[in-house]
Amino acid sequence: MTPQVSHRRGSGALGNARRRGILVAALGTATLLSGCGIGSAQAPITNTVVVTVPPPQSTAATTSNASQSATPGPVIDASGHDFTAWASPTGNIVCAATIDAGAVSIRCDVLVQTWKLPPKPATCDFDWGHGTYLDRGKSGLGCVSDALVGTDAVGSPATWWNGQPGAAQITPAGRPASVALAYGASMRIGSITCVSQTDGMHCTDATSGAGFDINRDTYVLR
Repeated sequence: MTPQVSHRRGSGALGNARRRGILVAALGTATLLSGCGIGSAQAPITNTVVVTVPPPQSTAATTSNASQSATPGPVIDASGHDFTAWASPTGNIVCAATIDAGAVSIRCDVLVQTWKLPPKPATCDFDWGHGTYLDRGKSGLGCVSDALVGTDAVGSPATWWNGQPGAAQITPAGRPASVALAYGASMRIGSITCVSQTDGMHCTDATSGAGFDINRDTYVLR
């Protein structure tokens, strides 16, 4: 089935969804969440994010040495928060989790990467393959019109968890101080857990088994 992409903007349901920071277009359907602002942590979230789900066979072409095992460490439970953001300790990965009506969505952007990507889908009008997502039991590559950078800034509402065990403040080059998920620490949102490891970020949905493993060099969709 050909992936579909929604290009809608406006108010109403979409306006209420803008707190969520992610828009996922599932295979054959499109579900609107919202865009994440870039830069200042106080900037309003107004941009729209569009994510297309590639055909399932595209995931089989990717390989990675990323390990899914985690060194035991602090676990931050974000299940009670609508929007949570974090960076990797290097600052090269920025992730955000949203909850809407009990449904959890995860998106991670990799700022500098050397991935070997499948061809850009004809339905993707924006930036292709700069990150991954996990939504409603499926994982995929992102087609997005904005970036998550800035949502991870110290003082941003999405970094409410700063100061808890597992949080580490970093200062990436050219960016405000950010809150990183320390190596070995985990972010848990409902049935999804993301683990920060020295070899990248690993997110898994315990209910569906879907997930992704990402770092600068490689990605794996599960």
